[in-house]
Amino acid sequence: MPDEPFLRVCAREAILAGRLPTRPADGTSGSQGRGATCAVCQEKIPESELEMETEFRRDGQAPEVFHFHIRCFAAWEFERTKVPRKDS
Repeated sequence: MPDEPFLRVCAREAILAGRLPTRPADGTSGSQGRGATCAVCQEKIPESELEMETEFRRDGQAPEVFHFHIRCFAAWEFERTKVPRKDS
């Protein structure tokens, strides 16, 4: 797994590109990995690792769900508070 500074750069780039929101999630849960792709580092999250899943609800639409490695989730949480917030 890449180091923290690299993950924070990846998270910041995803936020600035609009691929990740800057607002807090409407729901967050943790579980065993299920092979989903991490929203920060773009690597698969294997069953041998824990993953964080976030949910963002929008009026009348299906929620948008993101999966993260634990360290990638922490990088996103840190970086999202540093980037000027848009309506995301």
